[in-house]
Amino acid sequence: MNTITVRLPKDVATQLETEHINKKQLDSFLVAAVKVWLIRCQADENSQLKAVKRPWSEAFQGSAVTFVDQLINENQSLFEELAHL
Repeated sequence: MNTITVRLPKDVATQLETEHINKKQLDSFLVAAVKVWLIRCQADENSQLKAVKRPWSEAFQGSAVTFVDQLINENQSLFEELAHL
């Protein structure tokens, strides 16, 4: 595991202390937030690539059901991660 130092503004650090948020809680939150952010970035990259390969007009040509199912399947991990927050 790698270690990253995060510099917090003084008011944020003070609020963490006031709310009695310990290092373990903060670490868990930051790891979850970074994971969600990375998943979102990956989903954005995938959707940008697919939009270039397959214009939206083609995606909805017969029925949108297949396209919507594909969209949900590709983002399932993002939905699951967000559900745990």
